[in-house]
Amino acid sequence: MQFLKLFTPVFIAIFLILSDYKFSYLDSVKQFIAKLISPIYLVVNLPSQLYIWIDEQGATKQALLNQNKQLNSELTRLKGNLQTHNALLLENQKLTKLLGASYQINGQKLILGRVSSVSQSRLKKQIIINKGSNDGLAIGQVVLGSEGVVGQITQITPLYATVLMLTDPTQHVPIKNQRNGVRGIAKGLASNQGKLVVNFIEPESDVVLGDVFLSSAIGSKFPAGYPVGKVAHVEQHPDDPFLHIELTPIQTTEQLEFVLIGSNN
Repeated sequence: MQFLKLFTPVFIAIFLILSDYKFSYLDSVKQFIAKLISPIYLVVNLPSQLYIWIDEQGATKQALLNQNKQLNSELTRLKGNLQTHNALLLENQKLTKLLGASYQINGQKLILGRVSSVSQSRLKKQIIINKGSNDGLAIGQVVLGSEGVVGQITQITPLYATVLMLTDPTQHVPIKNQRNGVRGIAKGLASNQGKLVVNFIEPESDVVLGDVFLSSAIGSKFPAGYPVGKVAHVEQHPDDPFLHIELTPIQTTEQLEFVLIGSNN
C-alpha cells in the first residue's frame, strides 16, 4: 500500500510526459498555466530588467556626453581655423593696399614693418615698429602708410624703432600744394584732434578747402611728393601776417598695422 502511494504519482507523471511528447495533449493546459503565471514571471524578472535598463541609460548618456565633448572640441578647432583664415585674409588685404599705394614710390628700396604700439597724447604722438638697426633702419628715415606719410624715425634700437608722427607738435615738415605748388611748413598741434597747422603761407596765396599738400624736398628732411594732409580750414587772422591753415592728415593711425620705411635721400 505504501508502495502504491509512493509510485502512483510517479507513474502518472511519466504517463503524462509520454502522452504530451507523442500526442501534444497538454499544449492547451501548458498555455493556460503559462498565462496564469506570466505576471509572477514579470514580477520576479523585474529587478534584472530594471538593472539592464538603468545600465543602458547610463551608457547612452555617457556616449552622448562623449560625443558632445568631441563635437565641441571639433567646433572650437574649426572656429580657430576660421579666425586664422580671416586674420590672414585681412592681413593680405592690408598689405595689398599698402603695396598698391596711390602715390609713387619712385623705385626706392623699402622695408616692411608692423606697428607694435601707438602712443598719442597732446604733446607726444609716436608709434613703435618692429624693425630696427638689425634690419638696416636708421634715424631720419621716412615711414609711409598706404595713403601717405606717417612720420620719421627718431629713435632706434637693434630690434625696434620709434617713429615721430606728422601730428606731433615738435615735427616740422616742408610741404607744397599739389594743385599750384604753394609752399609752407606743416607742424602738429598740441591737441588731441590729430591736426596739422601750416605756417608761412602769404595771405594772397591760392589755398582752398580740399587742397592736398605733399611733402617737399626742401631741407632734405622728407623726400618730395608724398601726401601729407588735406586742407580742412583756411582763414586770415587780422593780427597774423600769414594764412591760418589746418590740415587733416592723409594717413591716419586708425587701423594702421603695416608701414613701409624708405630712405630720405
